[in-house]
Amino acid sequence: MTKGLLAFKNTLVSGTVLGLLAGAGSPALAQTAEQVTEDDDNVIVVTGRLRGNESVQDVPLAVTVVSPQQLAEQGSLTIEDVETLSPNLVIDPVGAGPGGGAISLRGVSFEDIERSFEPTVGVVIDGVFIGTNSAQLTNAFDFEQVEVLRGPQGTLFGRNTIGGVINVRRSRPTKELGIKAEATFGNFGRQEFNGVVNFGDGDIFGLKLFGYDRTFDGFYNNVTLGVDTGANSNTNVGATALIEPDSNLEILLTAEYSDIGGDTAVASLSDNTDAICLGFAMVIPEQCNRNRREDLLTVFANELGDIQFEEWSFSGQINYDFGDLTLTSITALKDSDERVIQDFDGTSIPFFQTDRAQDYRQFSQELRLSGEFTDGLGGVIGLFYFENEYQLDQTTTLPGGAQVNPMTDHQTKSYAVFADFDVELTDALRLSLGGRYSFDEKEFTRTLAPGVAFSNDDDWSQFTPRISLDYRASDDVLLYASYARGYRSGGFNGRANSPSAVATSFDPETVDSFEIGAKTEFADGAVTLNLAGFYSKYDDKQEDVVQATPPGSANPQETVTLNAASATIFGAEADLRAELFEGFTVVGSLGLLDASYDSFFVDLNVNGVQDAGEDASSRQLRRTPDVTFSVAANYELPVADDGKLGFNVRFSNTSSYQTTIVAAPGNFGQNDPRGLHQAQSDLSAALTYTHSVGENADVYVRVFGRNLTDEVGLSSALPVAGLFTFGTAIPPRQYGVTVGFKY
Repeated sequence: MTKGLLAFKNTLVSGTVLGLLAGAGSPALAQTAEQVTEDDDNVIVVTGRLRGNESVQDVPLAVTVVSPQQLAEQGSLTIEDVETLSPNLVIDPVGAGPGGGAISLRGVSFEDIERSFEPTVGVVIDGVFIGTNSAQLTNAFDFEQVEVLRGPQGTLFGRNTIGGVINVRRSRPTKELGIKAEATFGNFGRQEFNGVVNFGDGDIFGLKLFGYDRTFDGFYNNVTLGVDTGANSNTNVGATALIEPDSNLEILLTAEYSDIGGDTAVASLSDNTDAICLGFAMVIPEQCNRNRREDLLTVFANELGDIQFEEWSFSGQINYDFGDLTLTSITALKDSDERVIQDFDGTSIPFFQTDRAQDYRQFSQELRLSGEFTDGLGGVIGLFYFENEYQLDQTTTLPGGAQVNPMTDHQTKSYAVFADFDVELTDALRLSLGGRYSFDEKEFTRTLAPGVAFSNDDDWSQFTPRISLDYRASDDVLLYASYARGYRSGGFNGRANSPSAVATSFDPETVDSFEIGAKTEFADGAVTLNLAGFYSKYDDKQEDVVQATPPGSANPQETVTLNAASATIFGAEADLRAELFEGFTVVGSLGLLDASYDSFFVDLNVNGVQDAGEDASSRQLRRTPDVTFSVAANYELPVADDGKLGFNVRFSNTSSYQTTIVAAPGNFGQNDPRGLHQAQSDLSAALTYTHSVGENADVYVRVFGRNLTDEVGLSSALPVAGLFTFGTAIPPRQYGVTVGFKY
C-alpha cells in the first residue's frame, strides 16, 4: 500500500476517535424547514439522501418506502418480500450461498455468490454495506423501515452501486422498558420466534436486545433419499447500545451473531442436449427431459446438501451535531465462516458435487459531514474505506469419483471521496450536484493443484457524477430531472481454473441513467402518486462467457468474466398510496421495462475477431420482466372498545423473464429456454386481531396465506457448459398463524 493510501485509511479510522472526543456544550443541531418527523400526519419519512428526515414527497429521486408493518400484515418478514412492493424490482434467492440473493433493479442485476464479485444492487443495514451477494436476504422483524432507492447511488452511500440500494434501518433503542415478541407456525414445518427487549434510563443510555430463530423443513421431495429437502434455518441474536451524553452527541454500538443452516436442493433440468443425459440415459431416464413447471418439486439428488454459516458482526456509529451540521462516523467489521455441500447435477448418480469451505472478512469505515452548510446550500461530503478478503477451499467430485481441489485467496481494497449538494436557486427551484471518485485494487491467487498457483493483481479508478434539477410547481407537486453515472469495479473470476483465466481480469462496468419524475399529492396528502421514467445506458457490461482454452490446457473450455456487452434499458414506474377513508389504505406499484443488448460478443475461439456465430446480442438480459405490478389493500375495523380487526390482501403479477444468458442448444442467439421464469401471479391475504391489554400493551393473532392460488413454476436455472442443467422452484402455497405481544 502506498504512503498516500495508508494515510487516507488512517484518516478515516481516526474519524471514529474524533467523533468520540467531540466536546459537549456545543450548540444543538437546528432542524431545517424541510425536515419532518415520523409523527407528522400523512408523511412518509426517508433518510436515504443523508439530509436527516425528509418527506418522500420532497426527495427528487425514485424511492419506495416499505414499513415492517406492511410486511407483517402479509405474513412476510424478509427483505425478499419487499420485491412485490417496489416497481421494477426482482429478488430471487440463490441456494448456492447462505442467504444469497439475485437482486435486479431497473434491469441491472447480478446473481453470482462468488465473493470475488460485488453486488450491482447494494443492501445497506444501518449504514453498513454488505459486500457480497451472500447473506443479503435477512429477517425484517426488527426493521424500522426499508427504502428502495432506484438508480445509481454512489454520491450518497459509502460503497458505489450501479442499480440502486435497499437501505434498511433497524429500530433504535428506546431507552425505556419495552418488549416485542412473536411466534409463527406454518406448513412445511415453519417455526419462527422473534423478540426485541429494550431497557434504559430514559435519558442517556438505552440497550436493545434482539433475537430471531427460524426453521423450515423445505418443500422439495427427494425420491432418491426418501426425505423432504430444501430445509433452512436462520438464527440471529445481538445487542445495540445507545449512549447520548448530551443533545449533540449520540453513539450507537451493535454486536450480533448469525447462524444459517439447512440443506440445498435443486431440480434436474437436464435433457438430451446435456452430457449427463446422453451418457447415462439408461440409468436415469425419468430424470431427463422433465416438465420444467409442474415437476420441479420432485428431486433426485444422491447426496443431501448442507449449509453451515456463522458470522460475527460489529459496528459503531457516532453522530455529533454542531450548528446545522452533523459529523457521522460508521465503523463496521464482519467475519464469517461457511461450508456448503451441494449436488449440483440434481440426479441420483454421482456426477458433479462440490464442497466449498470459505472464510470471509469485511471492514469498512465511513466518515461524512451533512446538513446545511450555508443558507440555501445543504448536502453531504464523505470519505469511505472498504476492504475484504476471503479464502476458498473447494473440492469438486467429478463423474467416476475423480476430485479436484482448487483454492482461492482474494483481497479487495477500495477508497472513495464523495459529495452531494442541494443549491436553492429560487424558492421553488433546486439544483443538486454530486460526484464520487473511487479507487479499487484487488489481488488474486488461485491454486489449481498442490504447488501449482497463479497470481494476478490490478487496480481501477473512476469519477462518477450526478446532477438533478427539481421544481416545486405547487405545494402538492414536485417535478424533477436527473442524470447519474454508476460504477462497478473490475476484478477477477474467483472460479478461474486455468493460468489463462487467472491472468484475465475484467474492467469496471458503468451505467449512465437519465430520469424524469413527478411527486404528487391529493386530498390533503391522503393520496400520493409518484411517477418516474428513465433511460439507462449500460457499458462494458460484465458477463460470464464460455470460451476455448489455449492449446495444451487440461480442459477444452472455461468460464471467464469479460466486459463482453453493452445494453440499453428504458422504463417507467408508478408508486401509489391512498387512504380512501378512515382505516382503509391502498398501496400499489407498476413497473415497465424495455431492455436489450446493444452488443454482446462471445469470442468462442479466442482469436480476437467476431466471427460468424459469436454475436449474442439478440439474447435477453437476465431478470428484466416487461411488467411488474402489485396492489395491496388494508382495512382496520374497531371491535368493541379494546380490539380491532385488520384485513389485508395483496395481488402481484410479474411477467416472464430470463434467469440465464446461456445460449439455447442449437441457437446461439437465444437464451436457453430452460431458464425462463414464467409469468407469475401471487395472491396473499392475512387477517389480524389486535387486543389492547393495558396502556401501550397489545396482543395480536394473525392468520395468513401466501401464493393462495398455488402457482407453480421455475424460480431460476443454470445450464453448465453442456454437462448438466439444474434449477429451483418458486415456493408453493404457504399458510400459518402468528401470535405476538408488544409493550
